[in-house]
Amino acid sequence: MARLTLLVSLALTLFAASPALAQHCDVPRVLLTVDRSSSMLGDAGGMTKWDAATVAISDMTMAYEGRIDFGLQVFPYPDRCQPGEVVMDFGAHTAFDVVEGLGGPPPSAGNWTPMSQTLDAAGAYLGPAARGAHLVLVTDGWQWCSPYSATTRFDPVTSVTALRAMGMTVHVVGFGAEVDALTLNRAAVAGGAPLAGCDPTLTDPAASGHCYAQVGDLGSLRAALESIARSVTAETCNGIDDDCDGIVDEGLDADGDGFTLCGTLAGGGTDPGAIDCDDANVHVHPGAAEICDAIDDDCDGVIDPGCSCTDGATTACGSSVGACRQGTSTCVGGAFGSCEGGIAAGSESCDGTDQDCDGTIDESAACAEGFVCLSGACTELMPRIPATPVAPSTDEGGMTHDDGGAGVMPHPIRGGCACSTHGNAPAPLGLILAGLAIGVLARRRR
Repeated sequence: MARLTLLVSLALTLFAASPALAQHCDVPRVLLTVDRSSSMLGDAGGMTKWDAATVAISDMTMAYEGRIDFGLQVFPYPDRCQPGEVVMDFGAHTAFDVVEGLGGPPPSAGNWTPMSQTLDAAGAYLGPAARGAHLVLVTDGWQWCSPYSATTRFDPVTSVTALRAMGMTVHVVGFGAEVDALTLNRAAVAGGAPLAGCDPTLTDPAASGHCYAQVGDLGSLRAALESIARSVTAETCNGIDDDCDGIVDEGLDADGDGFTLCGTLAGGGTDPGAIDCDDANVHVHPGAAEICDAIDDDCDGVIDPGCSCTDGATTACGSSVGACRQGTSTCVGGAFGSCEGGIAAGSESCDGTDQDCDGTIDESAACAEGFVCLSGACTELMPRIPATPVAPSTDEGGMTHDDGGAGVMPHPIRGGCACSTHGNAPAPLGLILAGLAIGVLARRRR
């Protein structure tokens, strides 16, 4: 009896000491966000896109039952342009559960595509639970509600960026030839799971090299979902048995020293005192604060959540048009700061320089009244009229004079030349009055 007790005790001790056996298998969580707009009734190789999506998603959940905890969100919900609803929480659901959650096909008209509103709703619903989870967006259209506003086109990219900042990875699947390829490409990059070697600037769904999975029928949709499921369940450096084979982070020891990138012991277990980041040669610990350094500092499998740039990185900023000169912006806390060392745009002045850096020189440059900016200088538009006009006089020879001091300058209005031959002395006031009196007497005598 004593021997039996010893053997049982030894077995329990070995079981408890084995990290691989003691390790709990935390299966990944995947939220399926499925487009239920009316356009999903379009053809997809002999069946509707909705039916193809239902079959492909049920196949995926059946193949990965027990290896992925699935959740389900459909949009719009219940109809028109209302944000999507999470109709099934994360859990060990069967394929039947998922098909039941999808419900029947959409109406033939009236259901639009509130993509960004649905992604925002997913973030609000999950909250902190979004961290470490995955979202698979399957859509066949554009961001579109009635009435349509072109200003909302890239709203899904903003929404995906927010989910990524919460620690969620977003996978994007575009179904059919009517998708907004540019928006989906940008969303795939923002979501943290773009396809390798992709071009995020592509706008044609028929092009090759998209960052999202472009599919057109049941077969290609099945393949895309299978690829996502494989990537989600692949072993990653996170201290978790992702593929549920009883071994933690196996195969991730890059330099063969017995430690993985996040310090987990190859084959299971962790040693926080010997955290090893291999080639990066940076020591981090599980639970450490994330900084924008292109390293998974807290070893949760997500690198730099919420960071748009790596601290210390620099980029050119500002304009080099006209008088402007580019400066440099430095990344601090995951965002590029103010532009330093450049020459910013200013107000235009009449100097032959494009000071507001808009490609046009001296437009709207201010000059004094009566002057206009020409060829980089304020030029008088026309000679000024004397402030006190003086009546011209006539000498013995009939020559008209301007005794007001204007010399030989042409009159700006009449255009003639009032030439002065008697200098600048004004006519005496007595002579002017005497002339007027003589004129009056002459008229009376008539």
